[in-house]
Amino acid sequence: MSLVVYGDFNCPWSYLASRRVDALASAGVDIEWRAVEHDPQLPVTGRAPDADEQIAIKNELAAVSELLLADEQLPLSEPQLIPKTEAAVAAFAEACGAGVANDVRRLLFAAYWVDGTNIGDPETLRKLLAGPLLRGRSGSVPLSEHGLAVTASGGPITTGAWRRVRDWRAAWNRLGSGVVPTLVEDGDAPITGAAALRRLAEEITRVGADLNPDLPDPARVPSIPDRPPKTWVSQVGGRWSHAWKGSGGEGASDAAA
Repeated sequence: MSLVVYGDFNCPWSYLASRRVDALASAGVDIEWRAVEHDPQLPVTGRAPDADEQIAIKNELAAVSELLLADEQLPLSEPQLIPKTEAAVAAFAEACGAGVANDVRRLLFAAYWVDGTNIGDPETLRKLLAGPLLRGRSGSVPLSEHGLAVTASGGPITTGAWRRVRDWRAAWNRLGSGVVPTLVEDGDAPITGAAALRRLAEEITRVGADLNPDLPDPARVPSIPDRPPKTWVSQVGGRWSHAWKGSGGEGASDAAA
């Protein structure tokens, strides 16, 4: 069995789907996340929700919370901005090519739904996603050496990421739902919205997946062997600067990197 989930980072239903994807993936289920921008008409800078939208958001968060299983966790805060997610989708596409997609997906959802971060801002994404991208295996110097997630305008850096964004969007459009999340199981007809979340819950129950798997910190930076002096790093920078900016200037380590 193979599962494909299409979701967007500013959608609370997709956030719950993402958490369930983590549970299933940790249990060994073959499941793929594809990011799509479901509201491309949003302004580049995002939009503060008006009074009616604030009510709609409250109702939507309550509806999502009602779908939680016993012991399932979904930390949520009411957002003060609806971001355009074009840049976030591009960053996730880059993360797929670098082999750190799951970490970047978790960071993007948590940054927005827990911390209220504007994930539509390219500079914010550069700071947020540097850790996993520096740990990744991208052959692109901006990603592997500098931890950049997107271009200054919020687009993908590599051709591979651009193609992923294009292909995901085209495949989602062909499904004809226009809804996120959308779940496709073994190429069958798509399941959308709350029904998709219930289907993921059924699979979690069937395989006995841990709803809250113990996952490593997605923001961790790679450990740097033979780290150069801090004075040199402060002048030259490079990937070492991210390690030095960790806890008290000593950096967060990643023994597996």
